Amino acid sequence: MSLSGLEAAQRFVNMRFPQSEAAILAGSVVQGGATPGSDLDIVLFDESQFGPFRKTYRAFGWVIEAFVLNRDTYRYFFDQAVESAIPSLLRMCSEGVILRGYEHIAAIIEEARRDFDAGPPAWSTQELDRARYEIGETLTDLECSASRPEGLFITAKLAGMLAEFALRTGGFWIGDGKWLQRSLKHSDPALAEELYEALEAYYRLDRTEPLSAFVQKLLEPFGGFLVEGYAEGDDPGDEETGP
Repeated sequence: MSLSGLEAAQRFVNMRFPQSEAAILAGSVVQGGATPGSDLDIVLFDESQFGPFRKTYRAFGWVIEAFVLNRDTYRYFFDQAVESAIPSLLRMCSEGVILRGYEHIAAIIEEARRDFDAGPPAWSTQELDRARYEIGETLTDLECSASRPEGLFITAKLAGMLAEFALRTGGFWIGDGKWLQRSLKHSDPALAEELYEALEAYYRLDRTEPLSAFVQKLLEPFGGFLVEGYAEGDDPGDEETGP
């Protein structure tokens, strides 16, 4: 019989990283929502290791992902999380269960909490315009596609783009895979349900109208679709064109 997540994590740290100064158990097992396929996410601060790394193990009936950091490198990964707006490491450090060494990382945990609570940086005008343009372009690809297989791939891409747009323009963190949907549902349950229903209309009935209406509603407060005039970089040769 497998050990509990907490007991397995404690035994793993003692066995594989006995010299670590601190360890944090995070992920679904701690936050709730764990499934039979869930693994254990453990953040370790270990100055005895050669460098920061991430490695997957199997021990005590669990798959275990170890994120090994030290005091010279953790801030780089915190900054990377903020820049990408995907706060996985910040969430793990700020919301996880301390397995050992709280006194050694109390200041780092507080640092992670401050960064996490502050939210991601706001999009620049250029980033917002790029998102509006790419969403419109992808929706047009879907509306004009006569291929069901192509449409499935296009819709999968569009779903992620729409969830990210809603979260970033609302000042919320995004995520990968299931965390993107969870983040949207947490920030705006009604919008998450509306997007789900629009996606289902395509997946089940091949109807693109609900997605088109959803996109129009989502983009409208930010200027709507952007096609003509969208540009990246400077074009010194750009001149006014005639009809």
